[in-house]
Formats: sequence, structure tokens, C-alpha cells
Amino acid sequence: MAPLSQLSRREFLTKTASASAISLIASRAAFEPGRLAAAEPASAPRDSQMKLSFMTFVCPSWTMEKIVRFAKESGYDGVEIRVDAGHQHGISSKSSEEARRQARKLFADEGVEIAAVATSVQFANPNPDVHKAQLEAAKVHLDLAADLGAPVVRIFAGGGIPKLTSEAARQVAAAFDEIGEHAQGSGSCPILECGHDIIKGATEAGEVIRQVQTRNFGALWNTSTMDDATFAVLKDRIRHFHVHDEVLEPGNTDLVRLAGRMKGIGFRGFVSLEIIHGKDLPEDLLKKTAVELKRQIAEGSK
Repeated sequence: MAPLSQLSRREFLTKTASASAISLIASRAAFEPGRLAAAEPASAPRDSQMKLSFMTFVCPSWTMEKIVRFAKESGYDGVEIRVDAGHQHGISSKSSEEARRQARKLFADEGVEIAAVATSVQFANPNPDVHKAQLEAAKVHLDLAADLGAPVVRIFAGGGIPKLTSEAARQVAAAFDEIGEHAQGSGSCPILECGHDIIKGATEAGEVIRQVQTRNFGALWNTSTMDDATFAVLKDRIRHFHVHDEVLEPGNTDLVRLAGRMKGIGFRGFVSLEIIHGKDLPEDLLKKTAVELKRQIAEGSK
């Protein structure tokens, strides 16, 4: 595989999704996850406004210990763990029960939340064998998230198809019903990434969301701005946000408006910094970004 910095986000996801699913099925046979969450449910959100996290794409070479320490010292409320991307944090669906317990304790001891587990899983592939593998991969990662105490697991529609069709929308919705029920009661919820890939906006998101029956399902909006049409479609299911390089631009105040909109529906989830440069971002930049984005969240939440 070419270096990440030379790949587009879509190319990276396409190359990793199928390979990850095959290895995850094998690991699931060797280890039965999901047991830790039953005895130790995820703690309730502590704050009265949306929280700030970063995805491990901003620090792919860091150990988990450094990630958690930096998050605490820099004012981030949580960390979104990206799996199957070659990051050095050491957590994956193959992690042992003890490794999961230690990771969960590390975060809890430092007062930092695990905001999400982000995967490469995609549900719109028309090949039945590939789709079955992706379903199994999703279940494995939901079990991992439950053991870690992560409230949500990011999943794509994707599937290598050029646009969302009616058949693909039905398949994606049915897949979320299956895995949502699999994870019901575990404390972890599968979420569909919207505003990216074949789920480009409100129209495509609505076509899938209105067909999902399980209550254990949510949506992720993949940008720092949200128009009225998108809000109307997502507001009952929104669980998570990703923001990107745009929030680093001088004068950008997108999160003031986003926090204000989300305050109206009592949103208490995370907005997560997902910046993919194929290398660690400068620590000073991440610290300054935390200060500025938390200022914007506080202003918008007044």
C-alpha cells in the first residue's frame, strides 16, 4: 500500500476494509469479546454541552499512554480510537481481554473518555460474501467498543459503488438493524457516517435512516457545518461529529453555530478532530486547537 499521505480517504478505506474484515472474523473465533461491558457499563456523560475529542489520525505514531496523557493535559474530553489504520496505540479487535481492561482503566484513571471507535467497515458492497464479512467485522468492533466503554462505532455505507441506490439503501439499513440488535444493551451504538462517501447529504442520509428499525442506531455528521435540511433528517439520530482541516483556518467559527444548534436538542456527544496528514500533527497546534474549539463550544452553548 502506498503511504497514507499519498492516498485519498476513499482509496485508503477501500484498500483496508476487505482485508480488515477477513482478519477480524478469524480473531473473533479466537476471542469472545463484549463481556467486560456487562459488568461495567459505560459511564454517563459528565458535561452539559457537546464535548471535544481527537481521532488518532492526528497522532498515528503515539502510544496509548502518550495519547491519554496529552488529551488530559491539553483539555480534550476524549479520544476517538481509529482501528485498522496502522496507528501505534495498540488497540484492535484482536486485543486480549486484559489489554482491553487495561486500556479502559488507563482512560478512566486520567478522566479522559473513549469517544468512539472508528472503523473502515462498509455496508453497501453488492457482493454477498463481502457484505457478510463486513457484518461480522462490525460486530467484532462493537464488542471491542463495549469492552472499552466507547459509546459509538463509526461505520460507512461505502461499498465501492458510485452512488446510493434504493437497493443499497435497503441493504445498509438492514445491516444496521442486524448489528444494532447484536449490540443492544452493551452500551455501544453503531453509527452511520453521513456527509461523506455515497451518503453525501440529507437526501441520501434520509433514505437510509428512515428504513432503520432498531433503536440502537445513530448518525455521524462529517463536517463542522449543518444546514436546516440536514438537521431535520439527523436530529433524532445524531450521536457524533467529525470536523477537519477547516477548523484550523484563522477566523473559522463553525463550532459556535454548531454548538448553538445542538444545544437546542440537548446533544451531549462529541465533536471529534479528524485530520489526516499521514503523520503526527504538531503538539502545539493540537493544544491551541483544543483551546479555540472549546471556547467556541462554550460560546455557542450559552
